[in-house]
Amino acid sequence: MSSIETVRNLHPDPRCLRLRNMWRAASTIIGEKRRYALADGAPTGSVFAWVPLTNEQLAGNVLYARITAAQDVLDKLSVEGAPVVAKQGEWIAARSTSVANRTIAVTHGPYTLCEVGVYSLEDWEKLYDAYQKGAIAYPWVAGPRDATMAGEKGPWEL
Repeated sequence: MSSIETVRNLHPDPRCLRLRNMWRAASTIIGEKRRYALADGAPTGSVFAWVPLTNEQLAGNVLYARITAAQDVLDKLSVEGAPVVAKQGEWIAARSTSVANRTIAVTHGPYTLCEVGVYSLEDWEKLYDAYQKGAIAYPWVAGPRDATMAGEKGPWEL
């Protein structure tokens, strides 16, 4: 068994099939996913990409997200209040070092939230190592297709 087969994504909806909480933002459905944008007339806004996990559950973990958006949105991609651990093109990973809101802004333009992950530091290091070696396309694992079982060992989808 390779080291990434033991990695657990702690997020219950890693494929982002459910609507996320928003602040001054709006959502439209694009296939299975949701596209998020600023609400009409709002100067700023954001999406709580890792909901339903609480700030307490996120603290101490590495938060991963992959979005599709225009290049200028990708260039400004960040996670509110969390230092970036790694970033490449359409994905970002940041460390939630304390209990605080963790969001992705829609202020720079609309985006589709494709996938998220919440990993222990040890599991993140395994994923990122596999990504750097070219073994996986993104440093992300979802877990079983049934998102209610995320975090359990199963037929991993890389």
